[in-house]
Amino acid sequence: MSETNYDELVSGAVEAVLETMFFSSPLGPAEVESSASVMQARLAFHGRPSGTLSVCLSEPSARLLAAGFLGEDVESLTDSQPGEVVCELANMLCGALVSKLESNKSFELTSPELLPQNPLATDPETPPVARQSYELENGILTVTLRVKADA
Repeated sequence: MSETNYDELVSGAVEAVLETMFFSSPLGPAEVESSASVMQARLAFHGRPSGTLSVCLSEPSARLLAAGFLGEDVESLTDSQPGEVVCELANMLCGALVSKLESNKSFELTSPELLPQNPLATDPETPPVARQSYELENGILTVTLRVKADA
């Protein structure tokens, strides 16, 4: 099996999902968001390989992406809609990634969960194989992919 370039997979998934589903695109690489005003969602995938994917998004960017995704004005969004859309973003990114990991294998994805204010929550047992941050309009998107070693 050839070596997987996880960074390339993440960047391709981010570009494709943002452009097709959110009518947006990354403006370029960025530093990890350090603001306290972020939204983070995470989900797990099970198959070969298994792991987790998390997204951390500044709240202003989350509101803007939610508006684009839902076809609404930012001002008309409910308080819960940005978080729901951040979870859906994590779900779509994870689906795009696992479809590229092993196209002939099936994967099970858990439901994404919105995490409490704890930017880039860590998993000491599974270091990230890819962590990339992108500048978006109104903030930063960070995607973290962790893949568990085969047992």
